[in-house]
Parts: sequence; C-alpha cells; structure tokens
Amino acid sequence: MMKKIFLPFLFSLFSIMLIGQDYNIPKDYKFDTKESYSDYEPQVKETITWLLSTSLGKDAIKRSEANSFLMAWVGGTPNVTIGISPQIVNFIDKNPELLIPFIAGWTEYSLNDSYSKDQVQGNKAGVEAVVAFYLKNRGYLKKDGNVEKYAKLIEKGKLEDDIAKRIKK
Repeated sequence: MMKKIFLPFLFSLFSIMLIGQDYNIPKDYKFDTKESYSDYEPQVKETITWLLSTSLGKDAIKRSEANSFLMAWVGGTPNVTIGISPQIVNFIDKNPELLIPFIAGWTEYSLNDSYSKDQVQGNKAGVEAVVAFYLKNRGYLKKDGNVEKYAKLIEKGKLEDDIAKRIKK
C-alpha cells in the first residue's frame, strides 16, 4: 500500500523539479487570432506550474518575463474569464505579488475544467494557489492576516462557502 502511494508522489515531485529546471518562457509570442490563444495553452500551463513552484527569491528576471507572458495571454484569451473582486482579493494591498498566483490558480482551474466560468470555483482555485504560494514564500512576503484566514478556512473545508458569501455581497 505504501509503495502505491509513494511512487506516484515521488514521480510527481521529480516531474515538478524537472519542469522548474527546464522551463523556457515563450519568446516572440503573438496573439493575433482566437486560435493563437489556444495554441499557447500548453505553455500557459507550464508557466503556471513554474510560477507557483518557484520561490520568489529565485530567477527574478525569468519570473518577470513569465508574469508578462501569463498576463498577456490572460488579458486577451476569449476562453478564460477571471473576476477580481476586492471582497476576495483582499491581500494585494500588503502583497501585490500575490495577484499573479491568484490569476494563475484561476486560469489553471478554468483550463483544466473545460473553460469553466464558475465564479465560486475560480475564486476558490485562485485563493488556494495564493495560500500555497504564501506559505512557501513567507520569507519574501509581508505577514497577511487575510491569507492566513483563508488558510484556516481551507483546513476546515469552508473556503468554498466563504467565497460564495463574499461574492453575493
């Protein structure tokens, strides 16, 4: 039983390490047609994986270029729609760099769920990405009670309910 759990975990960890080392930011990308956005989806997923798994303290220039690529794609794609609500994204005043993990989490959710436009699930995926990124990068970020509250809601399995209530306000 332990072997069945351990081997997939080890493979996943190894895959993440390889992606982090081999990730190359798309260069000279152009989004001039609806199809061009779809063509870049594999690179968008790679970019998200790299951004969320790489420490803020590493590869600042590469991170900036990856952020630019992701934002250029998200800003024009007809397939993914992200809603940024101040009631949910209440952590960007202290740590503006957490906006990218939020957008990355939402984008990844949408791409993996047939371009879902579900506001609750999209926000949930974005917040979960922010919390995981925040916890991994505490040394580079300011302490944020809002993110820590989200972490507690995740632990209790109540994040989705909280987000649904916040969206209705």
